[in-house]
Amino acid sequence: MDRLHVSATSHWPNYLPEYVARELGFYAEEGLDFSRSAPDDWTQVLRDLEGGSADVVLGGLWVPAMYHGRGREYRAFAQLNARNPKALVTREKLTDFDWKDLEGKIVVAPGAGGTAPYVHTAGLMRKAGVDMSKVRWVRDLSGSMLTELFLGGMGDALVTDLVNASFLEHRGEAHIAVRHDRAGGLMPNSVYYTTADVLARDDELVERFYRALQKSYDWLKAHEAAELTDLLAREWPSLDTEVLVSIVDDLRASGIWDDLRISEDGFAEWMRILAEDGLIDEAPAYDDLVAVVS
Repeated sequence: MDRLHVSATSHWPNYLPEYVARELGFYAEEGLDFSRSAPDDWTQVLRDLEGGSADVVLGGLWVPAMYHGRGREYRAFAQLNARNPKALVTREKLTDFDWKDLEGKIVVAPGAGGTAPYVHTAGLMRKAGVDMSKVRWVRDLSGSMLTELFLGGMGDALVTDLVNASFLEHRGEAHIAVRHDRAGGLMPNSVYYTTADVLARDDELVERFYRALQKSYDWLKAHEAAELTDLLAREWPSLDTEVLVSIVDDLRASGIWDDLRISEDGFAEWMRILAEDGLIDEAPAYDDLVAVVS
C-alpha cells in the first residue's frame, strides 16, 4: 500500500465523493493507504504540500491560478465540485429574484476560508448587469461569524454554502434567493492539485487516486443518499442526518458530482471572473494549470 495524504481546506458534505471512496474501499482497491486532514488555517495546506506531509491539496482552483508565474507552480488534475455549491440567502422569502435586487443592499460574504464566495458572487452580479457601486459588502471574516451576525441583523443577504443555506431554510431562519450551482453553470469550485514531482511519480499515485474517485462518482450516480446514512451521521454528527440525506440527494441531482474531469468551459469562465476581479493578470491556458489523468 502506498500512502496518499490529502490536505483539504475544509471537511464538509460537498466533498462527499472523497469519503465514499474511503468508506467503500475504492482507495484500497488501488493500493492506496488514504488519509486526509483539514487544518483550521486553510493556508496550512500549501505548507503541507511543500513540506511533503501531504501529496495532494483539495481546495480552490484560484490558488494555482494566482500563483502561476508568481513563484509556485501547481497543477490541478480533478474537480471534486463541478459547480459552486454556494447560495445567497435572505431573511424574507423573495419571488422572482434578480441579481439587480441587491443594488442598495448590504451583502455579507465570508472570506476567511477563501476568496471564492465573494469573487464568484460578484462575477455573477457583474454579468447580470448589476451596478456594483450600489452594493455594499461585509467580507473577509469567517463563515460561522458572519452567519451569526447576519442572523443577528447584519446586512440584507448572506452568501453561504448550500448545506448551511438549506439548514437555515429548514429552520425558518433564512430563505434561498439564488443558487450559484444553477445561476453560475459549470465552475470547478473545489479541485485536487499538486506539484509536478508528485504528478511524475513512477508509481502513478495520482492516476490511482483519480480512478478511486471515479468509482465513487459512478457509485453516487447509481445510489441514493439514504444508503450513506451511517457515513453522514458519523462524519457530521452535529447536523440533522435526516435533513442532510435530503440535501445530499439534492446535490447529487444538481450536477455538482457529474464529472471528475475539469471542464474547459467552466475553467475558462472562472478564469475570466478571476481576471476581471484582478486576482490574476490574465487568464492562463487550460494546459498551464490542468493535468489530464485517467
